Amino acid sequence: MSEAPSSALAVVPAPTAASLATGAGWARLSPGMAERLRAFLGQPAVRRALPAMAAGGALTLAGGLWLALSDPPQRTLYEALSDAERGQVAAALEAAGISYRISHDTGLVTVAQDDLYRARMTVASNGSLSSPETHPDPLADMPLGASRVLETEKVRLARERELMLTIRTIDGVEAVRVHLAMPERSVFVREQVAPSASVMIRLARGRSLSPAQIDAVAALVAGAVPGLPVDAVRIADQSGRLLSRGGGMAPAGLDEQAAREEKLRLQLDQLLLPLVGEGNFSVQAQVELDRSDTTRAQESYDRDGVVRSESETRSQQPAAPGGLGIPGALSNTPPPDTTLDPAPPAGNEAPAAGALASDASARREFAIGRAVSVASSRPGGVRRISVAVALNAEALKQLRPAGLPQVKELVAAAAGADPARGDTVTVVAGTFSQPLVPEAAWHEQWWAAPLLRHAAALVAVLLVLLLVVRPLVKRLTPASTDSAEPSGPEGQAGVAAAPEEDSRVDHPGLARTLASTHPAVAADALRRLLHAQGGRAA
Repeated sequence: MSEAPSSALAVVPAPTAASLATGAGWARLSPGMAERLRAFLGQPAVRRALPAMAAGGALTLAGGLWLALSDPPQRTLYEALSDAERGQVAAALEAAGISYRISHDTGLVTVAQDDLYRARMTVASNGSLSSPETHPDPLADMPLGASRVLETEKVRLARERELMLTIRTIDGVEAVRVHLAMPERSVFVREQVAPSASVMIRLARGRSLSPAQIDAVAALVAGAVPGLPVDAVRIADQSGRLLSRGGGMAPAGLDEQAAREEKLRLQLDQLLLPLVGEGNFSVQAQVELDRSDTTRAQESYDRDGVVRSESETRSQQPAAPGGLGIPGALSNTPPPDTTLDPAPPAGNEAPAAGALASDASARREFAIGRAVSVASSRPGGVRRISVAVALNAEALKQLRPAGLPQVKELVAAAAGADPARGDTVTVVAGTFSQPLVPEAAWHEQWWAAPLLRHAAALVAVLLVLLLVVRPLVKRLTPASTDSAEPSGPEGQAGVAAAPEEDSRVDHPGLARTLASTHPAVAADALRRLLHAQGGRAA
C-alpha cells in the first residue's frame, strides 16, 4: 500500500520545506542525480534525522575551529622569580621571538607547550638568571705609595675575587661570595689567631651540591689561604642552610654511620638472597663508630745502657814539704811558735825521704737507648658491630643439613664481626606472617579515574544536545507548510502523490481550493486517502 506514494514521490516531488530550501542546489546537478537526492531527502526518516545530523556537523565544525583558532596549552617556565629576574627572562624571550604570558595573580611566566624547552635553553644560554661577578681587579688600580693597610686589603679582595671565579666553575653554582678573615700577624703576640673563611653559594634551581663538591669547595678555599684549616671554612647556600661539615658536626658522623650500616645490610642481603629466597629473611645492622680524636706520644729509654767510652788517668809526683804554698797568701802564714815535742803526733807522721804522691781518675760513658712514638686515632673507627638476622623456618628447612650455627658463622664472616671487639651476631628462625594488604576501593583503581572523566564528558555532551541543541532545532524547524498552495499541473500531481503526508494535517482551505479548481484531482486524492486508511485499519 505504501509503494504508490513512493513511486509517485519519485516521479513528482512534493513541495516540502526541505525541497524548497535546497531547490537552488538542484539546478547545478544532473536531472537524474537531483531526482535521487530529492527522493532520499524526502523520506520521513531522513527528514527526521536531518536536524540531529545538522547539529552534529555544527558541533564538529565548531570543535575543529576551536582547536585551530584557540591558543596552545601553556606550561610554567619558571616559578618564584623576583621582579628583576622576571624582567630578564621576558627580555630574553622577546629577543628570541618566543611568546609568553605572565599571570597577574601569581606572577608565573608561562609559554606554549611546544616552546617550553626552547625557551629554557634560550634563557639558560644568555645567562638571564645568573648574576656573574663583574667586580674589577682590585690590584689594577692600586695607587703608588699605598699604605700597608690598603695594600693588605687590596690583596685580600683580589684573593676573594679569584676564589669566587674559581668556585663558579663548579656545576650547579650560579653565583658565589667569599669572605676571608685574615688577622694581622705580629712578632709581639705569642698566640696567633688562625684565619677563617665564609662562602655563600647560590645554586641553580633544582640543583644541589653533593658532599664531595662541598668538601672540594672547602679544600679550594683552605688551599688558597696560608694557615687556613679546612675546618675553619663555612659554606652556606641561598636558603640559609649550612653545607660545610667543619667543627665536628653531628650530621657528618650520622651520615657516615648510616652509610656503613647500609653497606653492611646490602652485603648480607646479597648473601642470604640466593640461600633462602626473597621475603624469607630480615636483616638489621648497627654500627657504632668511635668519634674520639686522640693523639698519644710516648718516649721510652733502655734501662741497661751500653758502654760507649771509657778512660782512666793516673799521675805521680814527689811528696811536697810542709811549707809549700802560694807566696803572699794569708794561708801561708806560719802558725805561732809551739813547744817542741820530740815525739811525732799521732797520724801525722812525716813523709819519708823519697816518697811519691799519686793521683788516679777514671771516666766511663754509657749510651742509653731512647724511643719516641706518636699514635693518632681519627674519628670514624668502628667500635662495635651488632647484626640481627631473622629467617623463615620453612625456608631454613630447605638448607639442610646446614642449620642456624652454619648460617650464624656465615653472617659473622660476611659482617667482619670480631668477638674481641665485642661484636655480636644473632640469627633466629621463626614463622613469617604475610602482611594483609587491604583491597583498594573501586574509585581507587587505576581504571576509575579515566572512566569517570569519560563518563562526565559524555554526560556533558548529552546535556548540551538535549537542553540546547534539541530545543534550538525544534524552534528553527517549520511546523507546517500552510503557506504552500498547489498551482498548476505540478502542484496537482504533488498533492496526488503525497496523500500520506497531507492526511496527517487538516488543510480545509487547501482542500476547498483543490476541489473547486481541480475536482478530478481532488477525487483521486480522496480515493487514495481512503484506500490508505483502509489498509492501515486492516
